[in-house]
Amino acid sequence: MNLRFIGDVLDHWKGSIIGRLSEANLLHRLNVDQMATDFSQWGEVDHSLYADLLRIDRSMIIHHAQDLWSNRKQYLEEMLAVQGDMFLDPDIGICTNSQPGSEHLKALELHALLDRGPTRVVMVYQHIRARKTRERVLDIMDFLQQKGPGFHAYSYESASAAMLFFSRRSERLNPIGEFYQRLLDWHAKERICHWQSPSTTLRLVGRR
Repeated sequence: MNLRFIGDVLDHWKGSIIGRLSEANLLHRLNVDQMATDFSQWGEVDHSLYADLLRIDRSMIIHHAQDLWSNRKQYLEEMLAVQGDMFLDPDIGICTNSQPGSEHLKALELHALLDRGPTRVVMVYQHIRARKTRERVLDIMDFLQQKGPGFHAYSYESASAAMLFFSRRSERLNPIGEFYQRLLDWHAKERICHWQSPSTTLRLVGRR
């Protein structure tokens, strides 16, 4: 997350997703990590606005002693110490090359978070640029499969962004997929996709 973009339409989209799933009791003890690349510039009013846009309590935002630039290892350790479900908001999303920047979440970091809480759901915001969303998400799922053990995932896709849901346990994610199938009805076929590793088989959720 970067202060330049706070308050844009995608923050309202993120908040709608988090709010609806929370109201449906599909998220458990949610924690939010901004993964801010300009953390030193954030003031209390910015943190409060961010929490308000995401429809969460300010206390749900994970506190870090240092930012991503200064000590990424310590930053990850502070994330790993948190229990419960998580929403991660990197500037770009999950990196699929060998040189991720601070605006990315690394594949090994996601796997570490899933390993620390096998029953948890980890949500990751994914920015899409100059690619079809489904193609980009497929690249991400293939890369994650190469970097760690099996996982279950759903993607909620739009033209410029996707929300990715991960868990080691299908019983945590399937209710989320079923929720969107009911909510979106036949539109779910174009928006919601079910992924499963190690086979990474694609199953569209929605009417045919």
